Amino acid sequence: MASRNNTSKGIFGKVRLPVSASYLTPRPRRRMLLWGAMACAAVIVYAAADLLLLGGSSLSAGDLSTHHAMYSNDCARCHSEPRAAVRRKCAGCHEKSGDDIGVYSTRAHYRYRSDDPARIRRGVEAHGDDLQCADCHAEHKGREASISAVTDAQCITCHDAGSFTGGHPEFEFARTQTPDDSALLFTHIRHMKFVSEKLAKERGITYLEQSCLYCHVPAPDGKNFKPLDFDTQCGDCHLTVTSETASLPVADVMNPAAPGVETLEMIQRRGGPGTRWAFYTNPNEFSGGGGGRVKKSPVYHKDPWVLENLRRLRGMLYSDLGISDLLLAAGSTLQPRTRAQYREAVRTLQGYADELRSRPEQEIQDDLVLINDALKKVAARLERLSDTLAASAFELAMSRQNPNITPAMRAEINDLALKLAKPCLVCHVVADASVQAVAADQRLLRRAEFNHRAHIVDSRCLDCHTDIPITKEMAGKTPVGLLADRAAVQNIPKKENCEKCHSSSRASTNCVSCHSFHPDKTQRANLTLFVNDK
Repeated sequence: MASRNNTSKGIFGKVRLPVSASYLTPRPRRRMLLWGAMACAAVIVYAAADLLLLGGSSLSAGDLSTHHAMYSNDCARCHSEPRAAVRRKCAGCHEKSGDDIGVYSTRAHYRYRSDDPARIRRGVEAHGDDLQCADCHAEHKGREASISAVTDAQCITCHDAGSFTGGHPEFEFARTQTPDDSALLFTHIRHMKFVSEKLAKERGITYLEQSCLYCHVPAPDGKNFKPLDFDTQCGDCHLTVTSETASLPVADVMNPAAPGVETLEMIQRRGGPGTRWAFYTNPNEFSGGGGGRVKKSPVYHKDPWVLENLRRLRGMLYSDLGISDLLLAAGSTLQPRTRAQYREAVRTLQGYADELRSRPEQEIQDDLVLINDALKKVAARLERLSDTLAASAFELAMSRQNPNITPAMRAEINDLALKLAKPCLVCHVVADASVQAVAADQRLLRRAEFNHRAHIVDSRCLDCHTDIPITKEMAGKTPVGLLADRAAVQNIPKKENCEKCHSSSRASTNCVSCHSFHPDKTQRANLTLFVNDK
């Protein structure tokens, strides 16, 4: 160290050692600092020029895929800072309406198929709610890269299912042995025989699967089938002009508790909501039969006279039918069907309101304004899938049974209901003076996608749908018992059947082959979610 009394830079210590004039700031270090400063300035200038003039493309991690190529010079389109793109940036384009509905959100994934708000809570608790788009869709892999090709490894970070041929569980409907709740009395083999003979005779068609397509009409996209419809599939054979009810006792106005049905004239005189049809029905369809009895022929599908009298008999059995009395048919109230039941109830109430439009009274017209406004609000609420609906509102609970009738009277009323609905019993289940609601469309694989058009190229209908042994029966082999050929049998392929083709050596076994993370964005009106639903 230099002496305190020594002001010369060239002398070091008491022994006065000579020191170089450049010792304290060596020339090489100054040169290094100078070059380093110049290099940093050059990088800053280059980065600023790239960001301002080229949109940051020169600093990109790689080329964007074809669908995002137009943003190659606009990094800020996806990045708010130098890191992976955040979901809110993706939603700005893909949601098309901000991020209120959240079609591409993690919450939508937890929810969109089940119609069960509880799945949001369970999903968030189990796996969180911060999954980013970029966690599954990696960009900057080149123009030809497909960012929608998600690997199984990305799926099993949340879903501990393993591969399809490995740890994937059996399909839920087969694992839990869920019966088909269609409430339809139907035998496939009997109908297949009839239709195949009809097609062979009239059109020369001997292709057996064409008999399946006679009733199961493909939707326009070919993926699934249209819901069954009586007029399209059944009306040619069922409820013809020869159909008729049994001869039924007419209700006694002096003894309302006595089981009986109302004639057309009695319904016209009584009036009431939903009875306008009585003034347009052909009275020649009814015959007396003598002794205070009545018979109707022909009977139509959803015949209003039959349904009105069933409603009356049902009212004798139960003290309070509630809104279930607004439905044409009763029956199962499984969750996927509950919303449809509420919609039918709203339509029925709207029909009642429409019948009052011709009334001249001002007070009725004023009430109609309030009624229509209330029905619109209810209809709008039914489209919000985040609202939980009570299925119990449509159940004919034991607590609602009329305590004033004896078991013998109850049996007599039910017997009369079966006679009234005699033409319906060929296909329908009637209980508690109610025609049980039919599920016109199956929705069992709610968490998976299936494309019939893609499979029919290599397989026929009966190659996969084997639980009802139609092929054996049609080939004249061992006759099939009724228990193996009824509507309650889920004639849907199980996992073992799918594994015949979907294996490592044949068709794809990737998760995304059957499962989609995102809801169908074209169904936006049916995907409304409360994003803050906890």
